[in-house]
Parts: sequence; C-alpha cells; structure tokens
Amino acid sequence: MVKMIQVLGTSSDSGKSTLAMSLCYYFSGKGYRVAPFKAVNMSLNSISLKDSSEISRAQWLQAIAAGAEPSKYMNPFLIKPEGMGKSQIIVEGKSIGSMKIEEYYSYLKNNAQAIIKGAIDRLSGEYDIIISEGAGSAAEINMQDRDFANSYVSSMYETPAILISDIERGGVFASLYGTVKLMPDSNLVKYLVINRMRGNSEMLSPGILKLEELTGKKVIGVIPYSGISLPGEDSLNYNKPAIQNHRICIIKYPHMEVYSDFDPFYLLNIGFTFVDKDNIDALDRCDVIILPGSKLVGEDLHYMEKYGIASKLIALQATKTIIGICGGYQMLGKRVIDTDNVESAEKEIKCLEILDIETEFKNKKITGAVSYTLNDKIFPGEIHGEGYEIHYGSIVRNMEPPLAYIDGKPEGSVRGNIYGTNIHGIFENRALLNRLLNIESGDYRKTLIKNIDATSKLFTGNMNMELLEDLIL
Repeated sequence: MVKMIQVLGTSSDSGKSTLAMSLCYYFSGKGYRVAPFKAVNMSLNSISLKDSSEISRAQWLQAIAAGAEPSKYMNPFLIKPEGMGKSQIIVEGKSIGSMKIEEYYSYLKNNAQAIIKGAIDRLSGEYDIIISEGAGSAAEINMQDRDFANSYVSSMYETPAILISDIERGGVFASLYGTVKLMPDSNLVKYLVINRMRGNSEMLSPGILKLEELTGKKVIGVIPYSGISLPGEDSLNYNKPAIQNHRICIIKYPHMEVYSDFDPFYLLNIGFTFVDKDNIDALDRCDVIILPGSKLVGEDLHYMEKYGIASKLIALQATKTIIGICGGYQMLGKRVIDTDNVESAEKEIKCLEILDIETEFKNKKITGAVSYTLNDKIFPGEIHGEGYEIHYGSIVRNMEPPLAYIDGKPEGSVRGNIYGTNIHGIFENRALLNRLLNIESGDYRKTLIKNIDATSKLFTGNMNMELLEDLIL
C-alpha cells in the first residue's frame, strides 16, 4: 500500500515546496523513512546527483530534510525553459532534448502516466511515507487533460491532500474557496493551510469559520511569515537579494540559470547586486564580478555586447576579481565552437578573451556530482569540496593553470584575479568563498541544516499535526 500525502497549492509560490519539506523533516524525525516527490517540475534550478541524474533543487532540498538520498525517482519530469517556446525535457534524470510545447504535451500524453506511476511505486517500495508536492495551482481548469503533477497523482491512489495558500498575495479565502470548487477530486482535499501570516492570526477567525462552512474543509494551520532563508525552487525566488552588497556584482543576463549557485550569498547574509543593462555602472564600484551559468551562451554574450557589459568587463579585468561559472566560464574564454549546432546557427562564437581557453559544444550533456581538491599553489593547504556539473560544452583547450583537480585531472582556470570553473556549488566551499570575496563567512552546510530545522518547526508547530498524522499513519 502506498502511504502518501499530497501538498497542493492555490498558485505557484504559495508555500508548497516549503510545506512539503517541513513534512519530510517532521515524519523523518518520527523515525519513518520519508521520500519527497514531484511528478513534474518546471525550473532552471537543478542539481546533478551521484549517478549523474538531474533533478530539481527543490526535491533535493526536501530529500536533505527527510534524511534521504536524493533520487531521480523523486522528480521524474523536470522542464527547463529555454525561450522561444522551447524547453529542455529531463525524464528520470536524463535529458531527452529540447521540445516545443506541443511536442512536450504530446510526449506527456503518451508517456507520463507510466513513468510517474513507476516512480511512485519504486519509492513506495523503499520508503514508508511519500510527501508529494503538486505544481502551480491545483485548479488549472484549462489544463486538466495534462495535469500530471496534481490531479493525476491524486487520483492514482486516492491520495489525501492538503491545500496551502499565500495570504501575502491577497484574497486568501477566495483563493482557497475557488481552488476547492474548481479542482477535480476536491473530496481528496482534507485540510487547508494559510501561509505567510503577518500580525495577529486571530483576525482571520471569522473568515476561517466561514471558509470551513462553505468548503467543508478544516483549516489546520496558519503559518507566520518567516524571514528564514532557504534555497529557492526556481528563478522567481531569486529576483532580488534581501541584502544589497555593492561589493559583489552578479551579471543577470536573460538566460541565466542555476541560481542556486548563490544560495550561500542568501543564507550566510552576504548579499550581492544583480547587474543588467539598466545598472552597468555598478561594475565600476564593486570588487568582485561573477558571470553565472547560462542556458544560451551565445545569446547572453550578444546581450552583454549590445549593452556595453562585455566591453566593461574587458576594461575592468585588471582591477576586479572576475569569476565565471559554467556558461559564464565559457564566456571568459576565447571562443565557443558549436560542433553539433546545439545552441544556435552560429558555428563559432567569439567570447570575451579574458582567459586563454576554448570550449566545444556537443549534443551530449555532462552531468554528475564531483569531489574536488583546490589547486594548492593558489589555495594553500589541502582544501577539498563537493559540487556538481551540468553543461554541454567541454573545455578543449586550456592554457591557464587549473583552479582545482577532480580525480587528479585539472578543472577550471586561473589567471591572476580571474577564475573559471564548471563546478556548480563552488561557493559552498567556505575557504574558497572567503578567499575570493575577501570575507569571513559562516559554514553554508551547517546554516542550511539549521534553517531547514527552524523552518520545518515553524510550519509543523503551527499546524494540527495530529489530524495530519491520522491521514497517513
């Protein structure tokens, strides 16, 4: 028998991911083997696992909270938007290429049910409880024939669900009422939760009583607003840093991806400033410039050239610390050769020529968790770290000293105050972070675990968990 609770929302960013994480943490603390699950996730924030599978960062975080090994079965479908109506489709951890929306929906129609059911059955054989997160709104009535993340999962095993809504968006009672009335199988929704309440929750009492009367669903929790930082699910969670640090600038080009590289800047209260075409002068005042990952290196280079960011970087290379990660690293080189025409019609893309490297694109995607050792000629002492790679391009010519070594092989490049690497998560390395940013930071991993603990206890401490346990135990 599959023991599963589904966490549904009235909208995107209603709190589904955080509530699911909190339930993973709670039931794991009770001694149960718990697995997170999200059938379909659309996000540019992904992570590569030990077996080279790629899943959403949100399900990775929930697995950490559950004390479980992250797995491709926890997120069988990951959709990474590329622009121009196309998305990269990742199925059970492996990319099957880019598709237009019509192609993707056709693929889902023919394959999603079997793959999703297979993943749930696999997890149920290994874990006691599955915490399944829905996607977007549970009442997308224009998409019910292809709503595999919500209604299909709910109906498969008659899974009891809780529905959460964000009061900060306004109209929380209407959102909860309307979602219940419009969604299919609303009888499976057992309880309601109101998220991000500021002030005295007793002010909601008359509305809660009326809502319960109208829907027949009990509100089992009002969650206070929290300023605790956690990794975001997608790029929308990274629109603006809570702390504006003008010493550190991150170039925000249109196709920026893997925003989670900068989670340490959020969780450790370091902060930064995003720079785009509208505030280029911020680069003159900063000490550190970071070029993040890019979904489309050629287009993002054209963007920087068009608005003067590229020429600014070239002019500042002698006086600023410049760090390129993945696509940003490739941009710092001399050129990108698009052998298999992965990215565009251009066969060769001229880059910034700040590092003496060349990149070759091929259709094969490189993914995988890595353990590395920093180059001790640049970072004295034996400094180790862990991260992951997600990229298509490979460095085929590198005339610079390496930043690190992976299994004894050189990785990345260093030239004076210019650094490049394909390793995501590199800023989680405290020694490297402090050296490059000239700061004294806290420990990212310890802070992450502390914030998971605090957030989970905030959620479950403000919910009637006895009622929720009765649904599953």
